[in-house]
Amino acid sequence: MGRGVAAMAVLLLAAAPSGHPGSAAPPGGGSVPPRRDVLRFAVLGDFGWGGTAQRDVARAMCRYRRDHPFRFVVTTGDNVYPDGSRARFRAAFFGPNRCLLANGARFHAALGNHDYVTRRGRPEVREPAFGMPRRNYVWRRKGVRFVMVDSNRLRGRWLRRALVAERGDRWTIAVFHHPVLSPGPHGSTPGFRPGLPRLFRRRGVDLVLNGHDHIYFVSKARKGIRYVVTGGGGAPLYACGRRAFTSFCRARYHFVYVAARRRRIWVRAVTAEGRPFGLFSTDGRRPAGRPRQ
Repeated sequence: MGRGVAAMAVLLLAAAPSGHPGSAAPPGGGSVPPRRDVLRFAVLGDFGWGGTAQRDVARAMCRYRRDHPFRFVVTTGDNVYPDGSRARFRAAFFGPNRCLLANGARFHAALGNHDYVTRRGRPEVREPAFGMPRRNYVWRRKGVRFVMVDSNRLRGRWLRRALVAERGDRWTIAVFHHPVLSPGPHGSTPGFRPGLPRLFRRRGVDLVLNGHDHIYFVSKARKGIRYVVTGGGGAPLYACGRRAFTSFCRARYHFVYVAARRRRIWVRAVTAEGRPFGLFSTDGRRPAGRPRQ
């Protein structure tokens, strides 16, 4: 994202009121306790490459879904490389995700910087399979409020309104492409701090899901909020750097499986081979434990 967009983010948000990666993580992917869920869903980012790795991740999602059912797939952007054009939909989206789409999975996508190249993402917004009624939108299921943000052109006033919970919302999850915190080569997005974290704390956001860096990263708890980067859906992987805010980071092809329950959100990454890793949970105020390898 260019300096102009970063500067815009600062201006828009100013109006709002006011370890080494994974080095200490114990072995074992862990498992989510078998209790009744509020909502289960998958998360996928930086995936629309059209190559072998993307297809491996999609097949792993289909296999995993047999024993860990989910209906919805949330994306953190870069759904179609290199430019989000309709001519690439078949190779980058419909083909690799055939098994998910044919078996009832529904996507709710955010726009990445590559999606934005072609007419600011309009071809994807107009394609129903991506599940985007517009560039910025809110959708709600079973007490979970998803705020899907176009971080290519951040609209602070819209975001402040969209984050206000409604009656029946137990959890608020913000989803967008450019990361608030990241130890990858793109790094934390200029202009997003401190404005966005302050806004998220005021509005009671429980979890933030980003992409852009092709890694799996989980931050340390920041005022009760975990920041996750999930960008290992199929594009070439990046390396994890050293940042003080890192709780866990791995450069692996993966998707993320989330179980949002009444009292906790459980988050688990799964490799392209179907192996779980990086399990953690949070109640939005007192996150429990470090992610596990």
